[in-house]
Amino acid sequence: MDWCRCCEEGSAGWELAWRPLRRYRRWLPTEPDREERVEVCEGCARWLAGLVIDARGGSGSRLFGQPGANGRHLVFDDQCAACCESPAERAYAVRWASGPAVRGELFLCTACARWLLGLARSGRTVRGMGERYLDGAYGAWPHPRLRGMRTWVRVREAGAAAVLAAATETMGLELCEAPGEADAVLVEATPAGQARALAASLGPAARKMVVLAAHGCRADVARALELGAAGWVTVPATPQQVTAALARLARGQAGGAWDPATLLPVAERPGGERPWLWMPVPGDDGWELAWLVRRFCRGYDTVTATEGGIAVVPVVPPACIGRVRERLREAVGGAAAIEVRRSGELPARRFEAAG
Repeated sequence: MDWCRCCEEGSAGWELAWRPLRRYRRWLPTEPDREERVEVCEGCARWLAGLVIDARGGSGSRLFGQPGANGRHLVFDDQCAACCESPAERAYAVRWASGPAVRGELFLCTACARWLLGLARSGRTVRGMGERYLDGAYGAWPHPRLRGMRTWVRVREAGAAAVLAAATETMGLELCEAPGEADAVLVEATPAGQARALAASLGPAARKMVVLAAHGCRADVARALELGAAGWVTVPATPQQVTAALARLARGQAGGAWDPATLLPVAERPGGERPWLWMPVPGDDGWELAWLVRRFCRGYDTVTATEGGIAVVPVVPPACIGRVRERLREAVGGAAAIEVRRSGELPARRFEAAG
């Protein structure tokens, strides 16, 4: 008997298939050998479909990192069924099937499709059914001593707002009424240019601004960085990604030169004996690949543009680098080959955690 990959308890009578698509005037299947399939039980198949519906509807009980429609509505066939964004070049058709019968198919953007696939392959942790050992001593939520740090927030996306509220409570941040009074400004990028407009109004003070960026808001992120913003994290965000961004801001580690293709900070080849990961940027998909890598990396990992590609230095014991590589390979859907590399010793980082 085949067991459900998601819960590891029920028998797998359903199959979910992720078929990659690319726009050639219209959306067409591409690389059929890259279709990914996961066998699940009926309960998990319905749970996964329900997560997509909850994401689109803005349900009150949300998972950390769950996408959201952010007030958008599903009107056209080429909008993502979860976040309601309209993908530019790449997407997925996700099919639910029970035996030979196809029960349903959804059009999802790359980001939402990879998120759903990760849960289908292992959903026990988020459902409270067990713990998952991923990458060794990696992935906890250490919260730095930032008590009294004044923050100003303008974020509409429900999931990101919940994460920021959790971070504010845990780290003792103080909310202020005007961005000019804040030590850290957190603003959501929008197609209308909210981040760019705020960066322009702040002038030199834009260096204390962190942009929360959905997959479809590249132009707003790019303009905000040009105007001096300190950096960006993805929407959806996790508590660790937010705390790490604030910790870098507090230490003056944010900002610098940005790679125009990926919008990642430009860095030299990582030094040290600690292993790191490198992947080439294929074609014109630099932003999409960088966004996915940031989305599925942990907050304290270093992600930079290096040697014409993307470098990731995970905060992980060297023996665990292979598991990190495999997890990121699945997260980006084989969009790039990921190499493990080594060089000189990285400088030790001092990190003070509270709690």
